[in-house]
Amino acid sequence: MPVTSTLNWTPPARPKKERDKIQLICDLIAAMDLTPKSFLTAFLQNPDMSAAYQRRYWSTKTGVDGTILLVKVIRDTVQETEIGEKKWNDFILNEASIIVQTQTPPNGVFPKGRFYSSKAIKTDFFDSDAKDLRDRELIEEHMPFLFKLVTNKMRLDLTPPSNAEDSDDEDSPLDDSEAQEPDLFGDGPDAFRDHRERVVTTGKTICAMVAFLANRRHNGLQISNALTFLPCGVTERVNKYLQQIGLTSSRKTALSALKTLGRAAESNISKKIGNKSKELIAPFICIDNLDFEQTVHTKSLGHESTTFHGTWGYIHQIDRSFISSLPQDGLTLQAFKESMTSASSVEIHPKSLYGSISEHLHWKQVLKSQIATVLLKYLVKPTDKKIPITTTPPTVDQISHSRPNITMLKLMVASDNSSQGVSEVFDGILQQSSISDEDFYNRLQVIDGDLGTCTNIQSLRNIRIPNRRNEENLSSILTLLGGAHTLWNIASAIFSLHIGNSADRRDSGAWRFLDSMGIPSDKPVNKKDFTLMIQSMEKIHEATICHFLMIVMGIENTEVSPQLQELPSDKIDLIINECYNRFFTASAVDQAGKNLSPKLLNQILRTIDFASVVEANRSMKSGDIGRVMYMWKRWSVMSQSMKKLKNYSIQLPRMILLLEKILPSALSKVILHSLLIAPSGRRKHFVAKDFYLEVQNYWLKYFFNHTGKGTDINRLKDVFSVNVALVCFLFNLIGYTFLF
Repeated sequence: MPVTSTLNWTPPARPKKERDKIQLICDLIAAMDLTPKSFLTAFLQNPDMSAAYQRRYWSTKTGVDGTILLVKVIRDTVQETEIGEKKWNDFILNEASIIVQTQTPPNGVFPKGRFYSSKAIKTDFFDSDAKDLRDRELIEEHMPFLFKLVTNKMRLDLTPPSNAEDSDDEDSPLDDSEAQEPDLFGDGPDAFRDHRERVVTTGKTICAMVAFLANRRHNGLQISNALTFLPCGVTERVNKYLQQIGLTSSRKTALSALKTLGRAAESNISKKIGNKSKELIAPFICIDNLDFEQTVHTKSLGHESTTFHGTWGYIHQIDRSFISSLPQDGLTLQAFKESMTSASSVEIHPKSLYGSISEHLHWKQVLKSQIATVLLKYLVKPTDKKIPITTTPPTVDQISHSRPNITMLKLMVASDNSSQGVSEVFDGILQQSSISDEDFYNRLQVIDGDLGTCTNIQSLRNIRIPNRRNEENLSSILTLLGGAHTLWNIASAIFSLHIGNSADRRDSGAWRFLDSMGIPSDKPVNKKDFTLMIQSMEKIHEATICHFLMIVMGIENTEVSPQLQELPSDKIDLIINECYNRFFTASAVDQAGKNLSPKLLNQILRTIDFASVVEANRSMKSGDIGRVMYMWKRWSVMSQSMKKLKNYSIQLPRMILLLEKILPSALSKVILHSLLIAPSGRRKHFVAKDFYLEVQNYWLKYFFNHTGKGTDINRLKDVFSVNVALVCFLFNLIGYTFLF
């Protein structure tokens, strides 16, 4: 609406210069008994329509930028003096405090509020999508001002550090532990790329800490951290400090949340064992024995240290799409029983384990690939690509690297070390399910275990013969040897066969290679560290091949140089073939056997035996079950003459013949493709199923000794055993890749 003049006043002539205009306006303001500040205050606060009309655009999209510019000019004017700057900072602090106080997460229980009760928490709370949603709501809706304030502070200096700064620290060599530490402070080559992510993470964490300290019921980050800090080894004392600064909830809350999650996990276990999803083939079960001690420091009558012999495992549900791609009639219990009934009429010949011509040709390619790997790693590098140098054997039967569907069982205080113990283990599995004994034993149930488990189940089956009841004769149970235990035990037997006697200086066994490489050779076979044993075997194997290659190249009297020799690819291929022909063929073994000294023969035989262990280990990691089966066939023959492998000489050939000649092809393929899993869902990151269980066993024992609450078998069973997979997942979220 138009503004009408209320004064009978004629303005003076309009000045041309800005200073004259300002002076004229100031004179007019003074004539009205006002100052410039009082005039602006009255103008902005006056409720009269004419004044409101004049300032109508000051807070709208059209004029707000000009208003902000005016405020900035006032700021610059006020800060011209020290006292003015202090007053302005106090004013801004007060205004910021008002904004921060008004911006807070909503109160109440989730989903209406941001309180997560440990009595009602669910597993989907820890999903990455749920976490991202909580973080996004916190920094975009609930506390955006504080988040932007904190992140802007951390973004002030994006200039990379000068090379001259801290030169003393940068130039000094790092030891192995320092070299492997992650770049947490953004001063490495990827500083600019990682800076934004680090700033955002820090800002989100600070906002969550402030919200929690202001109201302890805003505990999304804290309850998640409380569970995450458990597997990190955070003690209860440190956890209390972290709780005081708002970074985590109490240990009591964490244990309460684990109990709630444990009850939900037990329900999920019951559904999985009961096959509620009506899958054509029941989920596989992998079990292993686990011994632990409940220690009591102050002993009394009825209150003493107790050792428990338990069994633990997990349920592995086979991928539905994979099962649907196979003939359905070969996956039933009836097809399994018919194949087992006809097994007595199947002709078994030793040549079934010797391997076909294609398998022998593949073994030749395995040896050449190992030779090529050592040659390119330590001695030469190609100058051209005319002839491809293969360092990996051809793929035989590759398993999908999709993440497996695994559910941990509840720890059972029943050992599978005897026939009676195995029976108790089956009872313990049934107690965790919602199905009857009749339903469980009237379906095909595959059990993965170590040699002792398979042997004891077979013994229990033999004890109950004759018996027509499926609940007692165990005719529907199919046992499989664990790939990791098979590798460990056979590798241990092979290593013990070739290690020699380090006390005899005339002995030329494998211990000499360990000694030359600075590896202790007094106890090379450590029952508690099979991985280290296999690594030692691989080092010996590569050192031996390197020596063979240097003989072929005529440089056996020289030292291995870090600078690789450059050779054309055809020359490299010729060296590989010559090395294979001189040291890895049957004629090479015969020729070495004619020498008066057995050293060369023993060295060749050891290299061939170690090659099978190295190949089995590498093929397991790559997920090629076909290559693994080739090595198992070789070991089935080798085990017949090795005293330490008496039981494997029976069980391993039995399993191979079952998979290749007796079981229906569809069932055999399902079993083969379930022997190895990729827990992280990545290529070439496969492990045997029993190896994965051994890792979980370590985590369970770790919790048992580091919970801060002492040892309690009931808490171990009800709280930790069913939640190990979850806390491992939380551990991975903080930036560590757990083993896989």
